[in-house]
Formats: sequence, structure tokens, C-alpha cells
Amino acid sequence: MHFLFGVLIFTFVALAGYFFLSAFTSFAETAIVIFALILAFLAEFTYMKMRADG
Repeated sequence: MHFLFGVLIFTFVALAGYFFLSAFTSFAETAIVIFALILAFLAEFTYMKMRADG
């Protein structure tokens, strides 16, 4: 179940980050994808850290 939550969080943050960055920045497409993936990794890391601490 935690794996499913992790995948959903990663997917949601990656897509939201991509659409947000593409709408409000003028970066190249590659940079937007990289930034969106970095945001998703940070969200996933935070979720795993909170799960381990809680």
C-alpha cells in the first residue's frame, strides 16, 4: 500500500510540477522536465522520511 501511495505522490507531483513550470516559466522543455522530476523526488523523499519517523 505504501508503494502505491509513493507512486501516486511521485506521479502527481511530477505532473503538477511540469504543468506549473511550463505555464509560468520560459525554460526549455528539458529543463522543465528535470525540475519537475527533482520536485517529485523531493516529495517522495519527504513522504518516506515522514513514514519512517511516524
